[in-house]
Amino acid sequence: MNQFRDTASALRELTESMRLDESRDDLLARVAGKVVGLLPGADAATVTLYSGDEPSTVAATDESLLPLDKAQYTADEGPCLKAATSGTIVRTTLETAAERWPDFAAAAEQLGVKTALACPLFLPDDGHGYRKRETEPLAGALNVWSFEENAFDPVEAALVAMFTSAISAIVLTATRWAAAEKQAETLVAALETRDAIATAKGIVMARLGLNADEAFRWLTEASQHTNRKIREIAVLIAEDPAVVFGR
Repeated sequence: MNQFRDTASALRELTESMRLDESRDDLLARVAGKVVGLLPGADAATVTLYSGDEPSTVAATDESLLPLDKAQYTADEGPCLKAATSGTIVRTTLETAAERWPDFAAAAEQLGVKTALACPLFLPDDGHGYRKRETEPLAGALNVWSFEENAFDPVEAALVAMFTSAISAIVLTATRWAAAEKQAETLVAALETRDAIATAKGIVMARLGLNADEAFRWLTEASQHTNRKIREIAVLIAEDPAVVFGR
């Protein structure tokens, strides 16, 4: 019962401390740290994400165990890749892994890791080139490593799966809100620009006796001659026409 309470508490703490300006990888590093703290048998955790067809490690609580991820990437097989691509929880001991993923098992044996638990993650990209649309999720996995044999019982595995599933949903939602906020800011800026240009165009028409098309052409030429954006010229004229036309 305490494990459920601790998991809920950790999830609430992460949710309440999330910031829209926090990078995806920084958040995942905090998630990995929380999971290590939640599981008694956990000694370290890493996070794998796919970018296109290429997996990479974007967060780690102990960089000395990064060879575990790299061995899987090189061999194109292993528990974290299986979890990421299948969307299922993968728990394996060193003995089982030796038969199924020999390259990974060799790296684990060298580092003293005896149990692995990989839980799928589905997260948005980091804001630099979403694959198809802005909120399309990327496949990934949270990988938990233990130096103990037969670590991570079914209840603990279920708790980590619940935790990572909730985090995936929270990050996706936060990304959608951030995208919506950015769109709103862009729209407001566009409306402000339109209004400023319309006001400036009216002043130019009145001062120079031009029609609407001629006034806009005048603003465009002024922008080119001064190497300033049309909006800047428009704001300058709207705020104080005398600066441009005199009294």
